[in-house]
Amino acid sequence: VKDRIRVPLAAGERLYNRYEYRQFFDLNCTDYIQPDISHAGGIMEMRFLGAEAEARHIGFCPHNPSGPVANAASLQLAASIPNFVILEMMMTDVPWRREICDEDLLVLKNGEMRISDRPGLGIDLNEAELVKHPFQPIQLRHYRGDLTNIRPPDAIKYYAMEGC
Repeated sequence: VKDRIRVPLAAGERLYNRYEYRQFFDLNCTDYIQPDISHAGGIMEMRFLGAEAEARHIGFCPHNPSGPVANAASLQLAASIPNFVILEMMMTDVPWRREICDEDLLVLKNGEMRISDRPGLGIDLNEAELVKHPFQPIQLRHYRGDLTNIRPPDAIKYYAMEGC
């Protein structure tokens, strides 16, 4: 497909490790990889993927539809990957997101994000609030095959915009 179209291709948000990405790298069939830190083995595996993509002149665009921990880890990782291009980020989330995590997110006018310089991932979790919201599995659209909205029905914007 890549050889037949002029649109850059991105792929890989549902791959789980460097061994699954190897086919994309070996076939040179994508312009951007989209590993998800929640699926692709965490920070170290993502570093390996970023380095392999960089060596092959492939952009690094993390898939990031998850919660505050994955978001913070993805932001820190993005700052350390030379071939980083863009980070997917959900605009809204559950209304209690701010209660469980102190993220201090700021999106700048040009679409860039300020990355926390606080220790660790730059976030603080409120464990007392976390226990009020236990994990509840849901069937996401990619498993059902339809195109329903995956965001919670009561979702709200959880970050600040510069100048707003």
